[in-house]
Amino acid sequence: MLNTPRAAIMAVFGAFGAGVGAVAGAMPTITRASGVDSFALGLGITGSMLASMLVMSYGGLIALHASNRAILLWSLPCFAVLTMGLLTSASFAGFMVAFILQGFVIGLTDIFMNAEGVAIEHDVGKPILTMFHGSVSVGLPVFAILSSFVSIMIGPWATGICVAAAFAVAWIMVYRLVPARALASGHGSRIASIANKTPLVILGLAAGLMVAGEITAILWSAKLLDEQAPQLAAIAGLGAAFYGACNALVRLPGDRLRAYFGDLPLMLGSLVVAIAGFAALGLSQSFALSVAAFALVGLGTAVLTPCVFTLAARFVPANRAAGLGFVSMIAGGPRILAPWIFGWIASVTSISGAFGLFAGLLIVALLLILALQRITRLT
Repeated sequence: MLNTPRAAIMAVFGAFGAGVGAVAGAMPTITRASGVDSFALGLGITGSMLASMLVMSYGGLIALHASNRAILLWSLPCFAVLTMGLLTSASFAGFMVAFILQGFVIGLTDIFMNAEGVAIEHDVGKPILTMFHGSVSVGLPVFAILSSFVSIMIGPWATGICVAAAFAVAWIMVYRLVPARALASGHGSRIASIANKTPLVILGLAAGLMVAGEITAILWSAKLLDEQAPQLAAIAGLGAAFYGACNALVRLPGDRLRAYFGDLPLMLGSLVVAIAGFAALGLSQSFALSVAAFALVGLGTAVLTPCVFTLAARFVPANRAAGLGFVSMIAGGPRILAPWIFGWIASVTSISGAFGLFAGLLIVALLLILALQRITRLT
């Protein structure tokens, strides 16, 4: 079982979660060392998302020239190096450069690890993509709480070494176990071949709002908890940790839920839970209540991304990366604007107030998924 492409991609997803969790948990320490305030952090997240969106939008074109395996073998070491650079940044410029470059590599890794995951799901003939995302949800909370504690007790560089080890294991497994699949080719491998792109556009807009909510919850969680209880700074990573743990709680059996309910109905129910979590964050002034609200957001967002990627790939079976890339391009608008608006609201009101904004944005996402369900009649 460990000597299979499935195990290798599980390791990649786990390393991905470790990298994101390490940055989320250490965010208060990193921003203080770099002189980055709430507004600047919002701009940094926006820049990171822009970089991620740009590379993801070209996923279909990249897939015509390089296999999933080749891209992952290049992106994983870059991800590890940039994460270490971000964790150890000590200047405003250094933070911004590392953050934005890391966003570029995150996008590249994200689209091709998911493209390979969807391909493996197709090979085995049953839903398994949510299990891969569950690996992210295991790596994220472990490294979020580890990072917040170690960053204060030792230094962020120590977490960076652990992250590098996780990426090294993933790289070796990809090199040994993941085959170089045939490159996408032919008219059917291009987005232009799809006569009706409306479902992909709707899915992309909804995905942009949902992913912006997920990323914001992860990256701002420690800042919110640090603001509410500065004396508990060493465990400020609990927000991201509980978010990730509850993500994993749903994602590990999530493929059975997808098989039973179907992707779109499951997304609708999940969005209702996520909206409740963001609304609670908007009202909370308590460290404990905020941690519980992050857990609720984690439960609600757990299956959203796997369902989005599966639906996107279904529309372009000859080039799954193209389907993922097109949806990611459409998602770019909400993903880019939402963090900037979040940072601005956080700077003029409060971080908790900014979180309340996302309850409204996810209601819009819910309406879009309802429209998609009606148009496509996939259920």
